[in-house]
Amino acid sequence: MVMIFLPDPPVYEKEPWNISFHDRMLQMRRAINEGKKISIMLYHEADTSTFRYRCYNIMQATLTSSRWFATYVFKSEMNQISQLLEEISLLILVRSQWSLDIELLVKRAKQKGIPVLFDVDDKVFDTSSIKLLSNSIAVSLNQEDLLNYWFSYIGRIQEAAALADGFITTNDYLGRELNNKYNKDYCVIVNSLNQEQLQVSKIMRDQKEYGEGNKFTIGYFSGTPSHRNDFKECWPEILHLLEFYADIELVIVGFLESVPEGDLLFRQGRIRLFPLVDFLALQRLIAQVDVNIVPLLDNDFTNCKSELKYFEAAAVNTITAASPTYTYRHAIKNGENGFLCRPGQWYETLENIYLKKVDKVKICKAALDHTLQNYSGHMVLKQVENAYDFFQNKS
Repeated sequence: MVMIFLPDPPVYEKEPWNISFHDRMLQMRRAINEGKKISIMLYHEADTSTFRYRCYNIMQATLTSSRWFATYVFKSEMNQISQLLEEISLLILVRSQWSLDIELLVKRAKQKGIPVLFDVDDKVFDTSSIKLLSNSIAVSLNQEDLLNYWFSYIGRIQEAAALADGFITTNDYLGRELNNKYNKDYCVIVNSLNQEQLQVSKIMRDQKEYGEGNKFTIGYFSGTPSHRNDFKECWPEILHLLEFYADIELVIVGFLESVPEGDLLFRQGRIRLFPLVDFLALQRLIAQVDVNIVPLLDNDFTNCKSELKYFEAAAVNTITAASPTYTYRHAIKNGENGFLCRPGQWYETLENIYLKKVDKVKICKAALDHTLQNYSGHMVLKQVENAYDFFQNKS
């Protein structure tokens, strides 16, 4: 296992999006003075998942735009958005739940001719999909409180999405689901790497070149509780692999508290659990494993998910083996920049990587080149500008 250390601040800033409302408005004023059009993204509060990908990263991408500047505003700051409507060109609700305040804000925006968009990164906008979602994320709907929570959460997102003139989302599969539900246009802006990730990942890659340890490490980075059932797709084959090769270990980061039949391996220290870490420390953990696994059930819910686990691993020269859901089979060319595994293929794929039957250096380089070209910089900015132009011109 490679030992990699994160640099000290200011290179390593855990929450670079903690910018005051005042400073965000100063950024916006400067953009207006430079002749840029303004998009405001409304989200409930800062977090390291949807907010980071769909608000902060997009804002950062527009810093180099000559036409647009996107900034974010939180639910607690909603009262101040109405005062900004005279100066903006787009209002974007990001995975927002309906409220009377949101409906009134949308009404005011539309009265001023401002297109209102809805940005969503999961299939969480249709109450008819709740049974599928609950099965995918291993949530029981037999409990009254959970039933009430999920119908309220998804029902309110569904109502807020219905207010929009169009949609922004992370891939065409999810876009088509939105179009089928609401019969409105969508544009894709992929999830992406921000500058902080790129900077830290470069340091990780440089350190990784010093060599590898004696252990072969498989990494599973669950990220959210929504992947408990996904892990079952590959676990029997990984268990077999761990039992056959004594120098293979499994690292699990996130919400997976235990694995069936893994007690002995836990006691031997060959399965190790880590709690969630910040998004830059996560890059270090991904860099320390030999292969990053992304098992997913194959259904409408998982096919809507983005390929972020692939490109975040590629940024630190770690190979990914993933289930061939929509985004992963579009991002990964099997054997060239990663691997695609259906049930029954995990053991052989991981064993081949372990036995060095594949050209790891070549695959990592191909994945890195593909990632830098498609999930950062100019390509992401182009998607943002094209989406914003499309909806503004359509209004």
